Amino acid sequence: MMKRIATALVAAAVGASVLTVAAPALADPAPDAPVSIESVKVTPDPVVIRGSDDVTVTATVQTVNAADVKIGFGPTGQGGAPDCNPCAGAAKASAGGAEWKTWTRSIVLDRRDPDGKWVVYVEATGRDGKVVKAESSFQVRHVRVHKPYRGPRATRIEGFDASPEPVRKGRKLTLEGRLTAASCRGNWWWNGDVYVVGDGRCRDDHRWSGWRQVGWQDIKVYFHPASGGRWQYVDTIGTNPDGTFFTKIPAYWSGTWKVVFEGARGLYGSSAADYVRVVG
Repeated sequence: MMKRIATALVAAAVGASVLTVAAPALADPAPDAPVSIESVKVTPDPVVIRGSDDVTVTATVQTVNAADVKIGFGPTGQGGAPDCNPCAGAAKASAGGAEWKTWTRSIVLDRRDPDGKWVVYVEATGRDGKVVKAESSFQVRHVRVHKPYRGPRATRIEGFDASPEPVRKGRKLTLEGRLTAASCRGNWWWNGDVYVVGDGRCRDDHRWSGWRQVGWQDIKVYFHPASGGRWQYVDTIGTNPDGTFFTKIPAYWSGTWKVVFEGARGLYGSSAADYVRVVG
């Protein structure tokens, strides 16, 4: 019995030795093995650059039998030729064995880089020094970012009138008008030059939609005599919930009456004036 066990152990040992000898190690490719570029992939594609943001663009290249790889990026000119010379830069071997390898290189694009077609250029060098080339393309597009305007709304005083005109000396003038704030769809408004927005919910292609009343605001009244001098403060009146205001003031001299809204939180100031001639 012991003899049979010993024989079996010897046989197992011999078999393991045979298996070990029979599994040859993987050899490096021959020095003259042909080099090839199997694929070129760019991510992301298209490249969308929003406002002043940066975007990292990565080219991934798979090769066979390559000892070295260079990857270059360049925008195409009007004739379709690259605008960089040379375009290639050293790539990094990120994965792979002796034959198949994956190479990568990344660049960062920003708002200074041109829109349109870009090209990735690849040069792979074999162990025998022979070079093969390939290229791929991707698109770059800039997107304007509409940053919301956080400033005050424009206001205006509509329909301001000092009446009657002319008025007899010592009689009361009626001063009236309406305070409104500019607005448009989605809470946009006009600030006198451009459309602006306070909450960022719209873009600047929204159409104008009018003015809205502004209540519970102070309106100051001033008078400037036709004979000259400075503006004189006369009174302060308030706007009603619908934005209207109204007061009566005695008139003694010809001149200009002006109402002024000095502005408030979230509102620009505005004013309006009317000339009245005093007779008698």
